[in-house]
Amino acid sequence: MALDQYYFNSIQIELVKKKYYNANKVEAVLEDIRRQAAALTEENAQLRRQLGERNDLRAELGEAAYSAQEVYRLIIDKAEQQAEAIRAEAEEYRRSVRLEAQHRSDYAVRLVESCLKLVRERQQAALDELDGAWQSFLCGLPEEEPPEEPESVPPDLSEKVDSIARELRALEEP
Repeated sequence: MALDQYYFNSIQIELVKKKYYNANKVEAVLEDIRRQAAALTEENAQLRRQLGERNDLRAELGEAAYSAQEVYRLIIDKAEQQAEAIRAEAEEYRRSVRLEAQHRSDYAVRLVESCLKLVRERQQAALDELDGAWQSFLCGLPEEEPPEEPESVPPDLSEKVDSIARELRALEEP
């Protein structure tokens, strides 16, 4: 039974009505009040302990949340540092790849230029040799009138010779 207004109104002490009292009844009521007060005191103490435990738990949870936030910040900072390091490494790798590609490109250009120079030199040497052979042939011919062309010469021979001459001139031009 709870100690409230209804409880106190329900106590029927006949002290006021009869101008006397029964000590046993008064003692029983007082003992009942003492028991309820002790129970309420114990319940109040238990509730205070529970409140203290909950406050401690709330403080621990607050500390845990704060620690979790700190760990989160540290993880984010570390991840950003790693990302920056990876970006820097990737940029350095990209630069080295571009530099290597440029070196290879320059080497390929030099190699092609060298080959082209060699081809031109050989072409010029072949032309000089051909010219020398032609001059030698012409010098060895008698000074007579040139014979008539035989009929067995193909009609497109002069076109073929002209075509070969054009190709040789094109190779000589840089």
